[in-house]
Amino acid sequence: MNHYDVAIVGLGIVGASAVYAAAWAGARVLALDAGAPGGGTSGTSFAWLNSVRKEPDVYHRLNAAGMTAHRELSRELGGDAGYHDGGSLEWADAGDAERELRERVHRLAARGYPAEWISRERATELEPGLAVPEKVRDVAFFAADAWLDAPRLIGRLLAAASARGADVRDGKAVRSFRRRGDRIEALVVDDGEMAARSVLVCVGPATQAFLTPLGVTIPVGQVPGLLAVTSRPSVPLGRVVHAPGIHVRPDAGGGLLLGAEDVDTLAANSGSPVSLSALLLERAARVFPAARQLRIVDSRIGVRPMPGDRHTIAGRIPGFANAWLIATHSGITLGPLLGRLMADEIVRDKPSSTLAPFRPERFLTAPA
Repeated sequence: MNHYDVAIVGLGIVGASAVYAAAWAGARVLALDAGAPGGGTSGTSFAWLNSVRKEPDVYHRLNAAGMTAHRELSRELGGDAGYHDGGSLEWADAGDAERELRERVHRLAARGYPAEWISRERATELEPGLAVPEKVRDVAFFAADAWLDAPRLIGRLLAAASARGADVRDGKAVRSFRRRGDRIEALVVDDGEMAARSVLVCVGPATQAFLTPLGVTIPVGQVPGLLAVTSRPSVPLGRVVHAPGIHVRPDAGGGLLLGAEDVDTLAANSGSPVSLSALLLERAARVFPAARQLRIVDSRIGVRPMPGDRHTIAGRIPGFANAWLIATHSGITLGPLLGRLMADEIVRDKPSSTLAPFRPERFLTAPA
């Protein structure tokens, strides 16, 4: 039986980032995914890199650091590793929504986050295909935001890790564990056991089910979301746009990627993906007129993890000396940062104070 320094289970953006960082740190890494890497939540995410609604301040700072880690990683990997900068644009209907946006821009700018108001005319210079309503005089611009082709980055990370000796295996589901005392000694897969000195669990919405056999309860819920992909527009879109009732960004295949929070709720209540996708396209056409000529080419219902208190969980699994977990609703933004911090902790025995507010133990002492 091969003996590895660390086994990483789940190869979405968080797990793949940890595999890359651990291999870079010199560890012998085993990387396992029950399906195809990036085939779960990461491939069905809007994949907007941002920290514009991440509260409180400590969570905002974590996500802003995650954005910096993405820029560094993109330079490190070189070429097209799936990172697309350009910022994001947002406007809101008059009333409470506009007041909230104004307060948010003010708060973010005071923290040093790139957040400013630009004129409607400047917004349409940045995105000539947009139809910003005339009643909207100002548009919020978050210049540091970006979007990610997550499957592409996952592929680049795992290829780079493999080149440094990582053993990457897809279609390899972990069925159970062999444990002794406070240690996981081996992972049980269909064709036997795989042993590693340490284990890192990065299985997103499957976290709770995965930990149950270990007798561990960490509250990680599941939140469905619907995304629709269109055919290629005659006028290109360059960046992320949030308008009333719709968010839209370029899709890696050349079309548009569409979503909306209220449509996610309808999808969660068994709404038809076909009719909901048509609704998204209708809303998109109001703010991006070229979308009137488009058709829906794909609908993706993804399941996203949601920690019980909505904030990232990253650290040692309570009761275990050699097992860690990461679970977060902000996996796309935080993946490279969390992967690196956790690799430093597991491989180099260097825990980061950055993660102190996000440790799993907080659920052991939280009121029921």
